Formats: sequence, structure tokens, C-alpha cells
Amino acid sequence: MANKTIVDFPKYVDGTSMGASVNCPSTNIMYVDRVGYQISYTGTPTGTFSVEISNDNATWEAMTLSTAIAAAGSADNHFIDCETAAKYIRLVYTRSSGTGTLNVALTTKSISG
Repeated sequence: MANKTIVDFPKYVDGTSMGASVNCPSTNIMYVDRVGYQISYTGTPTGTFSVEISNDNATWEAMTLSTAIAAAGSADNHFIDCETAAKYIRLVYTRSSGTGTLNVALTTKSISG
């Protein structure tokens, strides 16, 4: 039976202010196929979430998500499921207004053995 590569960061982002835009830490995903972001936030933030990918951890390009993810002025939760061949990935929050506290859990895994 083949081994799967799994990475679990339950506190990838922990208690970060949404009073400004946030570039979350980049994660090397060279040996995994899938990335999942569990996003939760409190307060009244308004803004958008995006996922950016890179092969050099310096030049970032936004991924096209199947559904736009936005904070709409009240506490909420979202899940983003990504599949990419890029080496690095990060979550980005672009603030429009309001404030809140952002928490994100990150899980990655390989889908092949």
C-alpha cells in the first residue's frame, strides 16, 4: 500500500486582524495535490478571499475559483478546495471595510499513492 503525503495546519492563521488586507503565509505544496482552507471570521469584515499560486515563492498569480468567496459584513465560515500543479500556495484577504478576526485551518494531501 502506498503512503500519502498529508500536511495539517489547524492554526495556519490564528486570530489575525481583518482591519487591513492579509497575505497569509505561503506553503510549499510540491509533494501534494490538494489544498483545503477552512476559513472562519468574526466581526463585520467586508472584502474578498483569493488563492494565489507561485513556482518561485515571489511572483504570485491568482487562481480561478469556481465560486467567489467574500466576507459580507458579518461573521461567517467558508471552505476553499484547490487542486494545482504549482509549488507554492497562499490565501489572500483583500479588505474593503469593517474589521474582524480571521482564523484559517490548512490541510493538504496527495490523491495518488
